[in-house]
Amino acid sequence: MRWSKGWLASAGVFSVVAAIGGAAYAVAGSGAPASQSGVAGKEVCAGRPLSAAASTGPAGVASDQFPAGTSLRITNLTNGRAITVPVTGPAAGCAVLNSAAFDALRSAEPDTVLRRVRVEIVGNAPAPTPVRSATSRVRASGVVGQVVCDGATVGLSAVSGAPGAFSSQLPVGTSVRVTNLDNGRQTTVRVVGVGPACVVLNSAAFALIGESGKNVIKRVQVEKVT
Repeated sequence: MRWSKGWLASAGVFSVVAAIGGAAYAVAGSGAPASQSGVAGKEVCAGRPLSAAASTGPAGVASDQFPAGTSLRITNLTNGRAITVPVTGPAAGCAVLNSAAFDALRSAEPDTVLRRVRVEIVGNAPAPTPVRSATSRVRASGVVGQVVCDGATVGLSAVSGAPGAFSSQLPVGTSVRVTNLDNGRQTTVRVVGVGPACVVLNSAAFALIGESGKNVIKRVQVEKVT
């Protein structure tokens, strides 16, 4: 009986092949990259404050970073409460809770924003949607400030009043120029409060650049101009 051994590597999978009397047998092992479950347990959303959307139904979360079906475990670090919820659709932020999920996490009735939170991917979750680099974005305006919130969407807040914005990353008083790359409209507004995402526009500001019937601007450029 004559033995011969060989190693075969293809598409990230290795095999040990033994030939015994002309018959080949393969024992396969995996050298492939980690599957979707390799993302499980990863902390995401960089400690950003979370708010609630006025939507009903079972506890869930919407996101501009993760596809529908992703499971996220969200912990309120102030009171220790935690909940695992599925992503149910897109939103203008890394994680925006619906009413049921927010009620399960908040400490007291007046709470409108969860400021100390941890968000983790759990289960067999898809990998996060990669953020586009700044070099891939079109600068639509003639005078360009510092591009911020790159790759993020801009959503609508139901807050009324003069045009303004809310932000989880920019301090109150910052001026930002927001350009809708689908219709070319732009507006410059000040950040007036903390929001659930990099930039969320109030009703008056969104009306200046948004599309009728939509509450999210997906192709957008945000520039810090002060």
